[in-house]
Order: sequence, then C-alpha cells, then structure tokens
Amino acid sequence: AEAADAEPAGVSYGATFEALQQRFFATVEGRPALTHPDRVSLRATCFDGPWAPRRQPWVYNHEVLLEAGAVDCLRQSSKSYGVPFDVALLSVVLAATFRSAAAFRSNPQESASLPLTLYVPMRDGTLNDVMVGLFSDWRDATVPCTARSTLLGLCVDLADAIRQRRWAMFDPMQNSERVLVNILPLDEQPRGVQRFRQTRAHEYHGRRGGRGRERKAWKGAHRPMRITLEQEAPDAWWVSLDVNADHYSTSWCRGFVRELRRSVEELLVEPLARVLPPAADDAEDR
Repeated sequence: AEAADAEPAGVSYGATFEALQQRFFATVEGRPALTHPDRVSLRATCFDGPWAPRRQPWVYNHEVLLEAGAVDCLRQSSKSYGVPFDVALLSVVLAATFRSAAAFRSNPQESASLPLTLYVPMRDGTLNDVMVGLFSDWRDATVPCTARSTLLGLCVDLADAIRQRRWAMFDPMQNSERVLVNILPLDEQPRGVQRFRQTRAHEYHGRRGGRGRERKAWKGAHRPMRITLEQEAPDAWWVSLDVNADHYSTSWCRGFVRELRRSVEELLVEPLARVLPPAADDAEDR
C-alpha cells in the first residue's frame, strides 16, 4: 500500500539536457538506428539548395476549416475504429489527396504512394514524458494506395504504422522531395489550480466567422507540399496546405476540398468505400 501511495521519483536537474545530448552524440558518431532509435536526424534545410530548380515554381497556400459537424464525424470514426483523432484526420486528408490526384491520371486506379516526413514525438525513453525539452524529430514514412485500398483500411494501416514506429530515420538528402506533415493539437486538459486551458484564439482573431482570406502565392523552391493540421478549439481544426503548383495544381486543390468533405463523411457512414474510383466494370456492377 505504501509503494502504491508513494509519489514517483523526481527527475534530476540536467537530466533533460543529458538525454538530448546523448541523442545528438549518437547521430554525430553514426551509431546505428537499430540500437539507437531515438537518435536525432539533424534536420538541416541547407540540403534543399543543390537541387533548387532554375525556374522557381509557384507556391500557394490554401486553408480548409473543419468545424463542429466534421469534427464530430471524425470523433465518432476515431472512437468506432479505435484510432487517435489526429490519425483519423490525417487519413482523410491523405485520402482526399489520393482521390483528387487520381482524377488527373489517365488510369485513375493506378497505384500511388505519398512519401511523408512527419513531426513525431520521441518520448519513449525513461521519464521523457516528465522532462521539458524538444523531444520530437522528423521521421520518414511512405503511405501506399492501391485500387483495393479502402478508407478504413488506409486509416487503420496508418494508425498501426504510427503505433509500431514503422518509419525510417529522416534523410536530409531527400528533404525537398517529401510531403512534410505537422499536427498541432491543443492540450484540452485544464492545468493548475486556476484550471488554465491552452487556446489559440489570439492567433486566429475571429477568422472562423469572418470572410475567407485570399489565396497567397509566391515563387520559390519548395517541397511538393507542406500539410499543417492545427486545432484552434475543441470543435475546430484548420487544414493548411503550402503547395508547389508544379506538383499539385490549383485544379487539384479544388478537387481536394471536395474530396476531403466526401472522405470525412464516408469514413463514418461507408468506411469500406474505395479510396480510388472503381474500375468501369465495377461501376457497371453497382
């Protein structure tokens, strides 16, 4: 009983720095990722330079706001299928990406894949969860999609890959060729005596009820796409895309918005719907 009531031992001063320093040295000394899976990847952006195109592509930003109805659908799907909410959200974003891109291929059923670089928490070590520090890193994963892939299958496979850490050490030499994904949820748990909650209201300044912003565009070297999923409030998530127009056109973006809405709905009511459009023979059978 005494052991059960005892408070966990505190973390010694400097333990955070020591843990992060060990990860850094493991990287510099080239220790194998198999024995040091939490080593850092040295996320240098200087490797973009040598492959920067002579003709700078257009890059544009597009934002989609998911409000109460869509968030409720995703929460129900998350609960029904036993996957985290942010994984369910990412899966429908990827499904919409596949679906919209398929419309521009001569064979819409052709298998495709998305090479991703993910921001991931790296707090698997002893007492990492109670330390204050940047315990996160980039990891590479590739998400496939075939003619037989379903929305539920894509969602569950993605959740399993994240749970089982089926990703590779970030490769800086391929930095500019992968889609970068960053997920920024709110800490919804009240903290302290005053029950403070994290908020991002100061960052959005009433944009949810206001007029949509004009699309921004500029020229510059850029990866195919950067996807940021950011939670503004318990009932609101923003999907922000920074898109290289040479890879994903504005026509693709319009299709993405339509397919995102359809994917959110179908994940809940028709989870075995195919991600890619059915073949002509299958469509006739239906």
